[in-house]
Amino acid sequence: MIIKPTDNGREIPWIDDWLRPVVRLHQSPGTPARADSHSGGPMLWPSDEPWPHCDGSSHGTGYDLTAEQVELVRGRSTPFTGAMQLYRRDFPELPFPDGTDLLQVFLCLLEHEEIYGPDVHLVWRAAGEVTDPLAEPPLPEVVDPVYAIWPCVFTPCRSHEYPMHYEIPHELLYELEFAQAPDFRGGPVECWPGHGDSTKIGGWTRWYRGMPGGETCPDCGALRVQMLALASSENECPACDRPEGKAGWRLDGRDDTVNVFACPKDPRHALWVDIQ
Repeated sequence: MIIKPTDNGREIPWIDDWLRPVVRLHQSPGTPARADSHSGGPMLWPSDEPWPHCDGSSHGTGYDLTAEQVELVRGRSTPFTGAMQLYRRDFPELPFPDGTDLLQVFLCLLEHEEIYGPDVHLVWRAAGEVTDPLAEPPLPEVVDPVYAIWPCVFTPCRSHEYPMHYEIPHELLYELEFAQAPDFRGGPVECWPGHGDSTKIGGWTRWYRGMPGGETCPDCGALRVQMLALASSENECPACDRPEGKAGWRLDGRDDTVNVFACPKDPRHALWVDIQ
């Protein structure tokens, strides 16, 4: 059941204009193949195409790395880790560019100074063009032990989400009674539900440590939108009553969510990654 925001119990006439579709992926341990949508399983990668590498320019000190390991990775290129595959046939909600039907998500499992967590790299491809898959991908020499990925399959459910009130323009928000109260300081309010943790496609961001900002695409000026959220744990799902539990990975030491924002005009433009 989707809980609709209210203005101290009164209906907000325009609130449904802010609904966004969301697909919660609901990871479960499994043994996926290259031809499957999955997280943590084998990637459909051509044997004659260079495997993606992080250039290492923003590698930080990490949570549990030794001084020797920090020196080994700082400023040095390291292979990305295949984190997720999403096929168009399973998830047509994704903004697949023309001629592609597979989104591949890669993570660099080291802390990156500007985002305080793993970096993200996306590849959009036509799966049918991969005729000679790579058997064994290169492995990073060092991985921060606070990060881990396990092979999982998906049991997706589709629903809609309302944004947190931080996303609402001030000219709308401050017309509401609760926002005009003398003690309102912009923080959480009971009549406007927040978001739980979940790995999902689309929907809205769960803000709690930072606020919206920085989403403008540097390539074209469009306002980037959340395309993926990769959460280390899941709250109970309001759409299908799936209980609270762990997700298929551990992506940082704080049980936060890696949010990936993409340009709505072209998802191959520069990404914005924000960890909340």
